[in-house]
Amino acid sequence: MSLYQMSKNIYKQKWDESYNRIENYIFYPKEEVVKFLNRFVRKKIGDNSFQDVLKLNDGGSIRGLDYGCGIGRMTMLMHEFNIDSFGVDISKSAIQKAKELFPILSKNFTVVDGERLPYEDSYFDISICESVIDSMHFTVAKKVIKELDRVTNKLTFFSFISGDDSEHFREFSGEEFVQTKHEQNTIQSWFNWSKINELISNTNYKIKWARLVTEESLIDSYKYGRYNVVLEK
Repeated sequence: MSLYQMSKNIYKQKWDESYNRIENYIFYPKEEVVKFLNRFVRKKIGDNSFQDVLKLNDGGSIRGLDYGCGIGRMTMLMHEFNIDSFGVDISKSAIQKAKELFPILSKNFTVVDGERLPYEDSYFDISICESVIDSMHFTVAKKVIKELDRVTNKLTFFSFISGDDSEHFREFSGEEFVQTKHEQNTIQSWFNWSKINELISNTNYKIKWARLVTEESLIDSYKYGRYNVVLEK
């Protein structure tokens, strides 16, 4: 076994351990993903009524991928938008829990190695990668985005952590191992605007929409920032 493969196996192990500690159990839709779907894909206009924003050439149903789906809440969110949704993750523990929580999508949840996806070219119309790319080495992230580029035909939503927080500075773009109990020993990779552009430089993606959202506590002045980015082809 190569050193690279050993590193990948350890990475998967750390995420399995994190999910076994019941960390990252997201039971509610992320606001930024809801806004992406509603603004760029399918606008909700009633209790179960939608108006398509994303137009497909064949007029068929929209198919979406949740990359790094965890326990599957964003995958289920796409299903709630009447999108044919699939979820993949490197963590067996996360996928097992996703199948338990959302049995209607059980066949659509798959464990993957992270860098190769078991789908044909342009199989998906949209993909979501929420708070995932910033949890791996940048060299791996560049491989992942090329694979998402391969399987996605229209739009991809990304969310990246920004250095615009209490412990760093806005243009910080380094990598660190997480030392806190939450996600301990996993990788945190910070992004700035230049790093985002470098990430997509060898793909077919272009930036369609982007926002840097920073939150600051008025109690203890703690700051936290994320880039929300929509890519199109």
